[in-house]
Amino acid sequence: MPILRVTMSDVAKAAKVHQTTVSLALRNDPRLPRETRARIQAVAESLGYRPDPMLSALSMYRASRVRATAQPSMAILMRSRNNRTDTFFADDQFLKGARAACERMGYRLTVFSVGSGAGEGARLSRVLRSRGIGGVILGSLDINTREFEMEWDDFCAICIETHHLGLSLHTVGNNQVSITRAAVRKAFELGYRRIGLAVGLVEEFSLRKPFTMGYLVEVHEHKGLAKLPPLLLRSNETPVTVKRLGAWLKRHRIDAILSNWSTMPDLLRAAGYKVPGDMRVATLDYNPHRGVFAGMRQSHEIVGGRAVEALSLLMKTHQRGPIRLPNVTLVDGCWQDGPEMPPKRRASGEP
Repeated sequence: MPILRVTMSDVAKAAKVHQTTVSLALRNDPRLPRETRARIQAVAESLGYRPDPMLSALSMYRASRVRATAQPSMAILMRSRNNRTDTFFADDQFLKGARAACERMGYRLTVFSVGSGAGEGARLSRVLRSRGIGGVILGSLDINTREFEMEWDDFCAICIETHHLGLSLHTVGNNQVSITRAAVRKAFELGYRRIGLAVGLVEEFSLRKPFTMGYLVEVHEHKGLAKLPPLLLRSNETPVTVKRLGAWLKRHRIDAILSNWSTMPDLLRAAGYKVPGDMRVATLDYNPHRGVFAGMRQSHEIVGGRAVEALSLLMKTHQRGPIRLPNVTLVDGCWQDGPEMPPKRRASGEP
């Protein structure tokens, strides 16, 4: 005899609630108390209830054929720009990609500026619930922010490069390891053999050391490359940074620098170098508005779009709250030609 499929109606009878309540509980809908959701989910599990993928597909098809009375909403949280002089190029590109993906997929995207004050996460949780927003993208919170507590069980959430918060959420970001390796390979192809890496200390540790990792792996792959110690730079220490930079360049006889700091040419000039005359620089995060105009272009806009696509899946499958084993989606970059790092002729006999 065929085994009868356990239905949502069976779960409702066993839990002594209405079928609509079961539907909300199985979707982990925050309109139900957590205790109620947990109880009904436990009943469904004990009965062996499993959603029917064919019925789910039919439901989604019917929904796609009916004109929506209101667009489903997502929120993207972006760091506050108050009292800052940065151009926020990466943030703007994340947002551009997210907006384009929302437009394509039928979502309304609302932007929230996030400060660093205590209780900011709790305040935003209340605001988002009051507006009926169930999906959240942590766009680019300040790297000096170490804690950001929201009521995650009420939201489907995903991060863009916010590893420093230590949240158990899926993350989408640029593949800085691959980007750095590609920059080293390009510099090698151009004839440089003493390639140095100089990157921000805070960025390096907040992103889990991807620049150093990519650099050390790639120089190990090329016998003709000198293996030089990376220089980690501290912000707000310009005189000290200039002195350390000059000593590092002189000690290791570096002929090309890879850096994620747009201010690197200014630091080199302060250290007594002509750029690009005395020293060649390639950026690890190309910004068309400032810094070095040659190097690796990170895929910020694509990352923003991928974050929306990943969050959409979480929302459609009702996956709210922290993820037990979150995954990380990384997007590669590409080399951007420019005038700042002209080709270096190879010496005779070099590989």
